Amino acid sequence: MGLQSIYEYAHIFCGFFTKHKSYEYTLTASLIVAGGLFLVLFILQGIGIYTMAKRRGMRKKFLAFIPFANLYYIGKLVGECIVCGQRMKRAGLYAMIAEIIGATVLIASILTELYLYTTVGEPILDGFGYPDWSGMGLTGTSYALAKINEICNYVVMIFVLVESIMVLLLMAGLFKKYSPGNYFMLGVIIALIPVARYILIFVLRNRQPVDYEAYIRARREAYMRQQQQYYNTYGRGYSNPYPPNPPQRPKPQEPFSEFGENSQNDGQTSSGNTGEPFEEFSDGLFD
Repeated sequence: MGLQSIYEYAHIFCGFFTKHKSYEYTLTASLIVAGGLFLVLFILQGIGIYTMAKRRGMRKKFLAFIPFANLYYIGKLVGECIVCGQRMKRAGLYAMIAEIIGATVLIASILTELYLYTTVGEPILDGFGYPDWSGMGLTGTSYALAKINEICNYVVMIFVLVESIMVLLLMAGLFKKYSPGNYFMLGVIIALIPVARYILIFVLRNRQPVDYEAYIRARREAYMRQQQQYYNTYGRGYSNPYPPNPPQRPKPQEPFSEFGENSQNDGQTSSGNTGEPFEEFSDGLFD
């Protein structure tokens, strides 16, 4: 998210609050807000890049504070980026080129808007505060510049998208080095809130860089050691802290079992009786 992206957001923001003002007022407010915000974020990012490069002993650290070149220098910090399993060596260079083209087209768009404003007059503003001269009966140079301005707006959006993708790849590679455990979450934050890139670089500036592949190997080895520990403890390769076949508890003995069927022997008691209650009183009574 370079100057052109910040200007687009600032223009929408100022256009919403200055929709009842003149276009000159909206354009001036947009430039001031975008310039001030970009300056603060750019300084924070520069401090972060400079600190990272200094801790790694890299040369030409001043590039951290030069517009456009700082993206190229971030690419030097990151090294190779992984894209769909393939290694990209010059992601920083591609991001820098996209930002330069986008910024150049943005400046051309602003200059055409200023020319049309001074020669034609106050334009019609759409819902986002963007000027529209198409319904003002323009001819000749004014008509051509209005068309150029319209094309420039589309070109800016295209290169902002390209730059955003390349910057996202750079930031993913940077986070793998300085926050490998959270790099995916930070990448999602950058994708949703592009301006967070400047702040996160500043926050991570004092961390020690790590080799991401070595970090993954260490995590894998730690997991394998944990699995081996479970195997040695329970004799199975499961990652379950409980034995898969717990010992069976003995069945509890029935109470008063001596008075039940265990005390009988094929229906006879030890005295030869059948075990019926009051049997001795019934013998011979009904013979």
